[in-house]
Amino acid sequence: MTSRRSFFRKTIGLAGTLSLSPLAQQALAEDISDALRSLNRLSPEQAASDEELWARMAQAFTVSSSILNLNNGGVSPQPKVVQDAVDRYYHYSNEAPTYYMWQILDRGREAIRKKLADLAGTSPEEVAINRNTTEALATVTWGLTLNKGDEIIMTRQDYPNMIQAWKQKEMRDGIKIKWISFNLPVENDEAVVREFINATTSKTKIWHITHMINWTGQIMPVKRLCEEARKRNIISLVDGAHTYAQMDFRIPDLNPDYFGTSLHKWLCAPFGTGMLYVKKENIGSLWPLFPNDKPTDSNIRKFETLGTRSFAPEQAIGQAIDFHHAIGSKRKEERLRYLKN
Repeated sequence: MTSRRSFFRKTIGLAGTLSLSPLAQQALAEDISDALRSLNRLSPEQAASDEELWARMAQAFTVSSSILNLNNGGVSPQPKVVQDAVDRYYHYSNEAPTYYMWQILDRGREAIRKKLADLAGTSPEEVAINRNTTEALATVTWGLTLNKGDEIIMTRQDYPNMIQAWKQKEMRDGIKIKWISFNLPVENDEAVVREFINATTSKTKIWHITHMINWTGQIMPVKRLCEEARKRNIISLVDGAHTYAQMDFRIPDLNPDYFGTSLHKWLCAPFGTGMLYVKKENIGSLWPLFPNDKPTDSNIRKFETLGTRSFAPEQAIGQAIDFHHAIGSKRKEERLRYLKN
């Protein structure tokens, strides 16, 4: 097996290969396409350990030759095809912003919504496009109607932005956070579920569930937790920032009431792109973070009333999804598990 040290040497040796002539760039693009074809002829398990193929795939990215990036989780680098799409849409917008932004690219959101929904395994009418997980989950935090004394259960290991949002709601509205904590790693899913159940009272309204704990990579038993929450008529709110497009699953597999994620993480979409999933029957009762003229409507688009924003990153999500499909969700997950092991 390739050692960690030799893997890093090989990675550094490949850096800088995109500073090439146009002819060399074309040859490189053809090699990446050939690597993708070769990758798709292998099972996910076979592909996971093929260092030569993944070294060729790495050339699709423009990573720096002067720094070794060991954190691709917070914000992932985008493949060059996605970067080029952002540039193209940005320049296109500047030709006549009022026309191209609002009359052309704004209407292109529906095609992106459809592609995201297909990847997520949901209806397009349950998917809103926004800027990151924080915004997606804040929409739910501030959009749900809760009363003073209502309880929410969350863990000390949840993401800081989500913790701060609920703390502010606790300060302002008088709800109560019931804290649970885990000594990670936890290898017993039932022990995790039991902690949530034991903390639940008749006043519990929400379970805030992080799919993957970003500090350690701990995967929480989200499907089981959502099932148990539903049995008790408790809302399940899932933070899927670090699992969407890293793990091979569909949102309905987990069956949450609400799910938020960042597309600029493992999907390698443009910086500042995210997604909110709301189960269809919950849309009407969830208030939008930025109101439109019909805040109680059951149209998922009410959560996209952001005013003016850059349409270029949003439109380039489509190229990121295409690149993701070219590799395959299961192949990506198996490769990452192989590297972790």
